[in-house]
Amino acid sequence: MERSSTTEADELDLKELFLNLWTGRVYIIISTLLCLLIAIVYLNITDRKYEVNYTIAPIEQSDQKLNVGGLGGLAALAGINLPSSSNSDFLSYKFLLASEEVAHFVLEDDSIMQAIFKSEWNDDLGKYQAPPKNKIITILSSLKSALTGNSAKLYSPPDDRRLSAWIKKTIDISENKDFGFAELTSNSSDPELIAQLMVRISDFTDELLKKRYIANSEKTMEFYKIQLSKARAREHREALATLIAQEDQKLILASRGSHFVAKPLTAPTISLDPVSPKPSLTLALSVVLGSFLGAAFVLVRKAFKS
Repeated sequence: MERSSTTEADELDLKELFLNLWTGRVYIIISTLLCLLIAIVYLNITDRKYEVNYTIAPIEQSDQKLNVGGLGGLAALAGINLPSSSNSDFLSYKFLLASEEVAHFVLEDDSIMQAIFKSEWNDDLGKYQAPPKNKIITILSSLKSALTGNSAKLYSPPDDRRLSAWIKKTIDISENKDFGFAELTSNSSDPELIAQLMVRISDFTDELLKKRYIANSEKTMEFYKIQLSKARAREHREALATLIAQEDQKLILASRGSHFVAKPLTAPTISLDPVSPKPSLTLALSVVLGSFLGAAFVLVRKAFKS
């Protein structure tokens, strides 16, 4: 008996809820249309973002593990770095891609820099300057300073640190664990600029590692030859001879102007369709949100009347 009365009460509540919503259907329709209009305006004024992908593969080199006894310790005492494996070189490569050292090379390309920091570049003055702030941003900045106690940062033109931070924020550098490739990915409204930047930082990073190796190779080779003249054990001499041969091969690779540590597996690819915003999803969410807000308004209005 109690169960049937509870069911009847629930049915009455649902009927009353439906009647209230039906009575206020005009408000729900207006709210839905208003949210739909906002979504349409947003889709028409917002920038379309495209996905840019760039895959980089390590240069395959022999990676033999040689038994050189205490050679590593002697080299460390002499201030000499023994040649690292190609895998270790590639780890350094991925780390340096968004570093300040690489950003320093990009700074020399005025066309890229002015495109990245276009809001700060003044064509008339031919230099960078702080972008103008509207009243809302000024008020928010003052409020933030008052709440946190931190004074507003003074403007500084683009430099190595700023560009490095921008690259880290804009380009996602990940590793394909199945194949060991480095994958650069970014969603941008200017995909051509990002694709050009990806190629530049990859080339500059490879060139930086190449220059470091060439600068150190002469000292390393001299150390190997001295140790070879002192070695008595056959295994030790064979290991040193193999290391010298590997260094020669690596030095030839570095000197001939080709890729040294990594090479592009593919050219940068740009998605055919924008990945953001998604029109169908945005319109559907606007309809749902508008219906919900309209229904909430009707129910609150009914509650106040009651």
